[in-house]
Amino acid sequence: MLQQLSSGHIVWHSIGGNAGSISPNLISELQKWKQVKASSREAGGLLLGFIDLDTEGLLAETATVPGRGDQRSRIKFFRGPRHQKLAIRWNHSTDGRGTQLGLWHTHPEPIPTPSSVDINDCRNVLTNGEFVSNGLLYVIVGIDKVSFWFAKKGRELEHLGYF
Repeated sequence: MLQQLSSGHIVWHSIGGNAGSISPNLISELQKWKQVKASSREAGGLLLGFIDLDTEGLLAETATVPGRGDQRSRIKFFRGPRHQKLAIRWNHSTDGRGTQLGLWHTHPEPIPTPSSVDINDCRNVLTNGEFVSNGLLYVIVGIDKVSFWFAKKGRELEHLGYF
């Protein structure tokens, strides 16, 4: 479930009790990458933020964006190793408090849904990655809507809603 607060933050709650928020600045940044033109290529990166010590909520604040080393086409995006390096650098700049909270990318469709490639990528990251949180936020930016999902190891992606 998604809810927009008067501050512009979007808060979410999963069926399993996980929760978090997405900052309005992050939403604005992600929406800049919408594939509105026929020539627009997919974009993506990592979601970075903090874990609330009291609630264990995922507080998404910023993201890595496409750049050198990424592979981009109209219908595909592959993150290069630069994203992980930027996440590590960001962690150091926040005195070790900041961490990777999830993944994001775009789709050239009005209301985006994860493809089988997306689902496999998410499972791979959950299986092979090291995370402080017990799950990942998964965001797909479409032309008209932004779709939010929560991913947890060994479970299907849970759709949280659209914004």
